[in-house]
Amino acid sequence: MSRAPWRPLTWSRAPRGASRAALVAGVAVVVVGAIDSRFATRAESQTRNAGRAADATHARPAHARLHTACAGERPPLPDVLFYDLQSGAFPDSGHPDVAVHVPPGFDATLHPGLVLYFRGWNQCVASALADSDIPCSDDGEARPALSLATQIDDARVNALLVAPELRFDLPSGEPGQLGNPGGLRALLDELFSGRLADDLGCSLDVDALDRVMIVSHSGGYQAAASALALGDVPRIVEVDLLDSLYGADEVFTGWIAGETLRFDPRVDDSVRFVDLYTCCGGTVDRSRSMAQVARDALGEAGLADLLFDDDGEDDLAEEDLAHPLVFKRVPRDHSELPRAYVRALVESAGFEHVLEPGIAQRNLSPASSHSQRPK
Repeated sequence: MSRAPWRPLTWSRAPRGASRAALVAGVAVVVVGAIDSRFATRAESQTRNAGRAADATHARPAHARLHTACAGERPPLPDVLFYDLQSGAFPDSGHPDVAVHVPPGFDATLHPGLVLYFRGWNQCVASALADSDIPCSDDGEARPALSLATQIDDARVNALLVAPELRFDLPSGEPGQLGNPGGLRALLDELFSGRLADDLGCSLDVDALDRVMIVSHSGGYQAAASALALGDVPRIVEVDLLDSLYGADEVFTGWIAGETLRFDPRVDDSVRFVDLYTCCGGTVDRSRSMAQVARDALGEAGLADLLFDDDGEDDLAEEDLAHPLVFKRVPRDHSELPRAYVRALVESAGFEHVLEPGIAQRNLSPASSHSQRPK
């Protein structure tokens, strides 16, 4: 596959909690070809996607689905699996390079999906996946738990949750090796073919993933933009920014421009972009500017009514996420967004549902060394 020449990505600073100097970044105006299309709700597309699960189940032998670890019949796994990877953002840091949650019944043979989560500053992936506030290190202060693993389970989707570790518990969103061309693919290749394969009962192929969803909170936008622009991972069909639009405007706007016609939910492999922002997190101006760029782009393509743009005080509603392009101010504190909205985003993202948990059950006890909070 030929790639455009690589150039370093430039970042603007100032996630919440840091000094917020004025952010200056140009946002390219997008001009796209017109298409005669009318609005079709994302819910209709999700219904069609969900039907594929039953079709695939009937099309293959029952034993392949019911009696293999790869298809979900595996012993209970720890709630969170931590791995050291040479392809991590900052390998050999003394902390695990990635945290993984495998939902009960995850079937690697049936349209497997992937949720990639990039956390914000002053945190670690262990606290992001936990249900209770925990310190990232023994002598550190407790960091807010985001209940990401529980939210994935509650959404009942056939998707892995993978959270690469960035600068451990520091005020930085630096992407490290994930900022290199192919960096994300290298991390996933090593993860999927190594120890995670032992725990799942089979290896996974990055190219065989059914759909990939990127979720970024706060300062995680740098790694999210690197993954989108340089990661060399196909099937990225959704990007969600949770009070995270502090920079890399050209990357996110470029993705919207390049995928404009795929925002129509009636097309195969339709895509979605969601930007949820708060009053006081420092992302309002960028969000409002990008919403206008998106409006212009969709208008040029005859798809203007696919956009949901609301700068009001109401909270996000389920029907808002039926739109494939969403800009919404939400009445939450900056730190609360992942815990408040990840489940709704994942549930409405078009993943296959877990069909049968089988013998796999959620295991919240630290019975395995994998499940211990990393030191």
